[in-house]
Amino acid sequence: MTPPQLRGGCVALAMLAGPAMAATDWPEVPAPPRAKVEWVAQDSVINGLPSRIERFETDLSPGEVLSFYRERWKSARAGAPRETAAGGWQGLSTLTGDFQVAVQVKPRQPSGSEGLISTAHFGDVRREPIPSQLPRFYDTRIAQVTESVDGPTRSQLVTMVSNESFEVNMNRWRGEWQRRGWQAAFDKQAPVERDGVRTWLASFNKGSQSVDVALSWRPSDRRSYLTVNLLSSTGDLQP
Repeated sequence: MTPPQLRGGCVALAMLAGPAMAATDWPEVPAPPRAKVEWVAQDSVINGLPSRIERFETDLSPGEVLSFYRERWKSARAGAPRETAAGGWQGLSTLTGDFQVAVQVKPRQPSGSEGLISTAHFGDVRREPIPSQLPRFYDTRIAQVTESVDGPTRSQLVTMVSNESFEVNMNRWRGEWQRRGWQAAFDKQAPVERDGVRTWLASFNKGSQSVDVALSWRPSDRRSYLTVNLLSSTGDLQP
């Protein structure tokens, strides 16, 4: 269970929902038939791209969902939609003006399917999506940056992969935030799991800002996986 001190859903790559981007004329993307739809992210920036994500569940099979979008997008100016398949998910994507629209779907138990509808605005790319406050280490690769707004709170969620060990990453991330004047509000190692996975969760505060850190080391990969979620007021001027 995630401790209550860890705010903003830092353990999973989740994005906060918020008000729509008023300056962007987003294209209408229909939901599949007989679907229940909810927002995952209505006001987010992912790797520098303003983005929207919806989640759906439907009685239709994955094949029927893909057929629905394949039929709608077959006459797109960009040509036939691009098809993908990975990790149990199937997907279609197309271009409309300055936007890329994609649907991903997989089977739902005991029947039907579930999926995501995402829209990215390529006409409004941000050149510097990486938060300026984020510590950087030579062996650590940034996989994704997601910025979102939820009421008065701004979230900058960064996922990373490091080739260094669990101990090295835990000690240097803890030490770096404290060196910069952040105060630890939560700091705990979880018991080692049966498959050898090790996890560290921490939260630090500095004035009205906070940062949540989740570190996971998998012996099968010999890599460390990190999620850092910087939370601040929407009135803060720092990127």
